[in-house]
Amino acid sequence: MKKFHNIISLIFQPLLMPTYAMFMLMSMDIFMPLPSIWRWIAVIGTFLFTGFFPALPIWLMMRRGDIKDLFISNRQERTVPYIFSFVAYIFWALFMWRTLQFPIFIVTMAIGSAASILVIALINFKWKISAHLAGMGGFCGGIFGICYRTGTNPLLLFGIILAISALVALSRIELKAHTPGQTLAGFAVGFFMVFTPVFFF
Repeated sequence: MKKFHNIISLIFQPLLMPTYAMFMLMSMDIFMPLPSIWRWIAVIGTFLFTGFFPALPIWLMMRRGDIKDLFISNRQERTVPYIFSFVAYIFWALFMWRTLQFPIFIVTMAIGSAASILVIALINFKWKISAHLAGMGGFCGGIFGICYRTGTNPLLLFGIILAISALVALSRIELKAHTPGQTLAGFAVGFFMVFTPVFFF
């Protein structure tokens, strides 16, 4: 079971959640009128800014021995990766606003995600909050908020997303990476920091 939980943690790691969310959004009927190349640029650009670029300092720090494992289990080792991720997410928001010229309520998904990273980084100085569940919370908050703004109500999708979130939380707890409180707090921060700006803007 430990191998299964590690696989779940790897597939749904925080650096990949924005890419999954963007791919899902670009597959919705409301975005289908956009040119196919435009939708792929949105997905690939999201991966570069929120997956590839934030992963580079983690990889370099692992090679130098500053980080002991891919999931950065040690709370004290997370500060620098959080800073790089925060900066990369700001550029993601600018990419969606200036290059793709998405509506502001979609851009705020990136802004909320960046704000979520900042909040988690501040909490991390005193308490180890779950970045995995913050990523899942932001994913849920972004999808829920945009579905609300576009008038769609895919109940099956919502159920699947919440079930996956619970599975990720269970995996992090079973791996003894986090306590139930840390996973719940991570999900709550991620959800509300992303959902709130998408809902109101």
